[in-house]
Amino acid sequence: MKSILLVIMLVLSVKNYAQLAVTPSERGANEEFKKGQLENFKKTTTVFVLPTTYKKEEYEKVLKEVWTVTSFKVVDFKDFKHLDFVNGSYSFAEIFGDLLRTSSGTMYLHTNLGIKVLSKEKFEKEFRKLQIDDKKYDKKLRDLINENLSYVARIPLCPTNEFLRNALGSLDLMKLKFPDEKMEKLYEEMYTKVSFTNTNLGMLKNYFQQIDQIITKEEHCGLYDNFVNPKIKNLKESILYIPEVYMMKYDAWRFSEALRDEKEIKKLLEDYKYKFQFIKDKDLENKILDNEDVYYLRYVSMNGNKYLQIVNAKSGDPAYYVYDAMSYNLKDDDFKKINKAVEAK
Repeated sequence: MKSILLVIMLVLSVKNYAQLAVTPSERGANEEFKKGQLENFKKTTTVFVLPTTYKKEEYEKVLKEVWTVTSFKVVDFKDFKHLDFVNGSYSFAEIFGDLLRTSSGTMYLHTNLGIKVLSKEKFEKEFRKLQIDDKKYDKKLRDLINENLSYVARIPLCPTNEFLRNALGSLDLMKLKFPDEKMEKLYEEMYTKVSFTNTNLGMLKNYFQQIDQIITKEEHCGLYDNFVNPKIKNLKESILYIPEVYMMKYDAWRFSEALRDEKEIKKLLEDYKYKFQFIKDKDLENKILDNEDVYYLRYVSMNGNKYLQIVNAKSGDPAYYVYDAMSYNLKDDDFKKINKAVEAK
């Protein structure tokens, strides 16, 4: 018998994509673009600045397959400077990280791959006021650029435990902020190491596929609307591939993780009655890059916010999505809900 929640999720299946946001909203809410925003974006050349864990040529090959909404240019992280692109019509796809402190003193680290457009007129006006001999010139310039970049799309990135520990260990606890030199080191680490669990080349391909399709249709989506797509029924016959990294269990109090034992894994999946298989990151990447028509689980956790999605590796289309708060790990209830969604179709 279908639950009320499941019925609502099915109703919300139209024009929902999730686990990525195509919206001007700073928080990733499902907001419409103002008139002309998408048209202006489509006229830009998108400069992709992506992790150096893959070669520039590999990114170019993937983008040529799936990115049509703008022309594009892949720039190596070590060579990238915003100032090299402020005189033309450019947008930027790059990794952003920020630290937020609430009024209660709680600290939140956000990491996203954002696609943004520079508001040139406002930037140029303020840029003229900067003094190049100012000791804080570089910081002021960086802040000015960031202040004048507006979102077109964003992909929440799930930090590895190693990166999260390094980031939180870099905090100046007296000032509750990152010292400039440590911030530079963390920024470099986001690009030069495997710092996230959802940035293998195949997953990035699927993300870019979805963003391209949504913008081409001049639609928009946010991060917070749950849904089930009718294609979830394909899991009755197909294998659900689960990345091996999700076998790990994160302890938010100790900032540590450990491999679940066999008993825990069995309990985790006991309510999922269809075929599944744990898969190495590289093997899943190859299936996506080879355009295999398979489904995989993509799980992102950020500050206890859970973004859980089932994705078709060939098309990048989502079949299922759940957003939830205060959840650092996959739970048996997640697979119970997935099973109900499959059974309902």
